Formats: sequence, C-alpha cells, structure tokens
Amino acid sequence: MIPSIPSIGWSPAPGRTLLLPNMDQVRGSVISPSTQLVWPKKTSADNLDYSLDPSDWLYGTNDYLAFIESVEITTCLGEADDLSCLWSSVVNGMACLMLGSGQPGTQQNINVKLLTQQGRSAAVSILLPVSSTLAATAPQETPILPDGTPIPPNALRLPDKSILSLGASVTDQTYFDLLLPDGTSLQNSMMTNTPYLSDLLLPDGAALQGADGNALGIDAVDTQMELIGPLGAIEMQTNTDILLIA
Repeated sequence: MIPSIPSIGWSPAPGRTLLLPNMDQVRGSVISPSTQLVWPKKTSADNLDYSLDPSDWLYGTNDYLAFIESVEITTCLGEADDLSCLWSSVVNGMACLMLGSGQPGTQQNINVKLLTQQGRSAAVSILLPVSSTLAATAPQETPILPDGTPIPPNALRLPDKSILSLGASVTDQTYFDLLLPDGTSLQNSMMTNTPYLSDLLLPDGAALQGADGNALGIDAVDTQMELIGPLGAIEMQTNTDILLIA
C-alpha cells in the first residue's frame, strides 16, 4: 500500500483533529469507552478545518486512507445558516473537512464514510457544537471550479495555477418534459425502420424460386412514422475529479 504524501504548505489543525479509536480495543475493553466523537466548538462565523486521524484504527495493517466516500450533516434544516461542508479531502493521511456556518446554540451531527486502500470502510458520527456567542452567518466562499466542484488546499496545480483533474463525471441527472405555451407536452416523433425479406416475383405473380425450392428475395426496409411520447430534456449535475496530494 502507498503511504500518504505530505501536503506542502497546508496541514490540518492538530487542535481540531480527533483520533479514530481502534475498534478491536474498544470491543476488548472491560468497560467500553464512549465511542461518540466530539469536535471542538465553533462559532457560526468560523470557517475551520476539522480532521479525523485513522492511524490507531489502521495500526498494524499497512493500510492507508484512500478517500472520503461521503459527508452528511444530518441536523441541517434547509436554512441559509445551516452548517456546511465546503470541501473534504484526505490530507496527510487524515480525513479533513472544511466546515462553515451553523445555527448558533446548536449541536450539529456529521456522518463521515471513509474508505481505505485495502477496502476497509468506516462510518463515523461526530458531534460539533456551534457557540451562541455570535449571530448566524452564512458560510464563507471557498475556491471552486466552474461546475461548482470545491478546490481543497492539496489539489495538484500546474505551473499556470490551473487545477489538474480527471475531468467531469455526472453525479445526478433529471429528466423533464418540454411544454407548449398551453401547458401540454411537446411530442416527439421519429422514423422507425423494420427490415424484412421481399420476395422476387415473376410476371404472373408467382415467387421466383431457387434450386432448393425456396423463394428468392432481397433485403428491404419498411419505414413508418411512429409517435413515441413527450419530448424531454435531461439536466445533468457534474463533479470534477480533482487530483490530490493524499
């Protein structure tokens, strides 16, 4: 397995890094320690990095964190000041999230799914208190690509400062009908072609036969117009796969 490559110029904050417990140690202890992880509190106005260190969890396995599969903030209410994950990335072998905003005086719950190079996975739940000291603030803007993909600090950059990536991949797509001014669906039609064998006929109408007694024919195509329903369009959401130092 490949060890993590140190990120140059940016490192996760040690004071906001939690050590993932070794699950074997937790199960084997006489009195199981609390497995609820809690990050240090933030104000709504803070944009701060919070990290998970898997070194204890992966101790002795020669395995390393590969990527963050998903980040879900289960306490979001659909408000402008909801806690937001502005980007997530594997930095210096740790799972790092940049978190902004959050409703003051609340305790937020973040679920993070991790995957390792050898195929191990972990679903981790972390609590993050949001202080009531300051008023609710929308998350600050962070660098993004034209399609909205956030740019983490360990993204690989070319000499011209452009971001090196594998291109865009479709993350979601929605199909919707195209409507006429009266609200009815715009219909789409197409020509359908049906191939068949056309017999060769003699002047008297009898089929021309081969030496084997079977009718001789040629390939033909029957074309007809067929209505196939509403005409629609697809709206696609994409995400650019950025190459990282991880």
